[in-house]
Amino acid sequence: MATSNLLDTSTVSLSDVIGNGKTYTVPPYQRDYSWEKDQWEDLWNDIMNIHQTQNVHYMGSIVLQDMGDKKYHVIDGQQRFSTLTIIVLATIWKLEDLISKEIDVAQNKERISLLQKKFIGDKDPGSLTYSSKLRLNENNNSFFQTNLLVGRKPTNIKTLIDSDKLIWRAFNFFVDKISILFQSEKNGETITNFLNKLIAEKLMFIQIIVKDELSAYTVFETLNSRGVGLTVTDLLKNYLFSTATKVDLPHVKQKWKSIVESIGLDTFPIFLRHYWISKNKLIRQEYLFRALRDSISTSTEVIELLDSLDDNSKLYNAFSNPSDPFWRGNRKIKKRIRELTLFREKQAYPILISAYNNLDEESFSKVLKFVSIITFRYTIILKLHTNTKEDIYNKVAIAINENPKISLNSIAQSLKPLYPNDKDFKNSFSSKSISTKRGTKLVRYILFSIENYLNKSHYDFEENAGTIEHILPENGNEHYLQDFPQTIHDSIVYRLGNYTILEESKNRDCSILPFNEKKEIYTTSRYEMTRRISNPNWTPNSVDNRQDWLATQATTVWRISQLD
Repeated sequence: MATSNLLDTSTVSLSDVIGNGKTYTVPPYQRDYSWEKDQWEDLWNDIMNIHQTQNVHYMGSIVLQDMGDKKYHVIDGQQRFSTLTIIVLATIWKLEDLISKEIDVAQNKERISLLQKKFIGDKDPGSLTYSSKLRLNENNNSFFQTNLLVGRKPTNIKTLIDSDKLIWRAFNFFVDKISILFQSEKNGETITNFLNKLIAEKLMFIQIIVKDELSAYTVFETLNSRGVGLTVTDLLKNYLFSTATKVDLPHVKQKWKSIVESIGLDTFPIFLRHYWISKNKLIRQEYLFRALRDSISTSTEVIELLDSLDDNSKLYNAFSNPSDPFWRGNRKIKKRIRELTLFREKQAYPILISAYNNLDEESFSKVLKFVSIITFRYTIILKLHTNTKEDIYNKVAIAINENPKISLNSIAQSLKPLYPNDKDFKNSFSSKSISTKRGTKLVRYILFSIENYLNKSHYDFEENAGTIEHILPENGNEHYLQDFPQTIHDSIVYRLGNYTILEESKNRDCSILPFNEKKEIYTTSRYEMTRRISNPNWTPNSVDNRQDWLATQATTVWRISQLD
């Protein structure tokens, strides 16, 4: 794709941006004003640096969509545009302060008029409101136009929405900064030049002008701009709102709000992609908006998509919360959800979405079990590449979506490439180390899972009072120095074979004992794996042998019977 067909770029000053009768609108789908004191401070420090050095300062890129007739949508840069306009208004306020003190009244009034026309817009002689160069989104524009631009203090600040409060606070912040900077200045020309010559001429931007939303999205990806995910959300919202009929639009807006509030703005792009690839071919994030736009052309299709997203948003949230009421107390499902949360497994979400939407509850529970066991073998123990997982999960998700009567055996066989065989799994498990400084919960999960298999019990790895016992003490002990000198201690102490489960009081009793005395306490434990420790002494070879034994148990604990 030729760059010239995609965008037009140039380096411009603030004066260049706002000159020649151009007007800018923040589209409805863009976020409300969100800058706070940290961002205001940063911008003011940049301006002060220009003030001191007279050097230009680059403000990064702004992305504009050309709407024709010198009208532009602000795709990226609205927070900077809005804040710079606020600085203009704060500077004008300082000139008005001089007028109130009867300093060069006529000249300062003319300066204000010229600055307003250049930076703010023309004032309507009847309504005395501005035909503003900048219009904010639907939530902020009313306050921006009817209060801020005309210098009207809000009647009751407490009743403003949060983003309007931020706009008002920003105005007062910069009024204070400019008042301090020019506290003894009585020359309106100096104050005017600060804005007109310094800020307007030495703040520079990379201006990128695109022709449509799709091009804007591609620009974000090409430039690796901040918040690509947010761009997917914003562009989709704009497209859906523009496609919906006037009759459907209120429902569409409400449904969109419900989905975003449920999922969260930051998570929405990930959810959207997982939803899409639960029923369509695998697609990279940067092509998601294009695919969605190509699939939706009517208001009815917009509503169908949003209804489906709304339903699935509740499911998606429940994937990361085993206590979510969504699971209705199903112990098997809650157990597997808790495991996936522990494993931080998210790549499987597309297959789980498809399985939940197309299979009965028992079959969905089985698929959850498949995914949990695969994740433990493939990711936690062998740490294999994740790209393969996403590809296969996508293919199986599509297969389930296309054939809701698919058998569990067929699903298991399709997942087989992600299921390491017993030999590879056992070999990796036999050498595995997991530090209890970072992975205590995972170690507990592994030990209690094996203990439950050995003892035919149902201990909960999170709730059970049993503690992790380091057979070779974690902090070293003089009784073990002969077999575990300091040079090898750290490489062995976090091996899985060096862990067992022990009652808390017994663990305290063992803390400084030599192994032969610990072993006597172990025989009194309620935990089967601990009672079985019968080594005559504890050496590196003992750790190897015990971990091999644990690995043998693990091949049975984490097994998919359909793949035996």
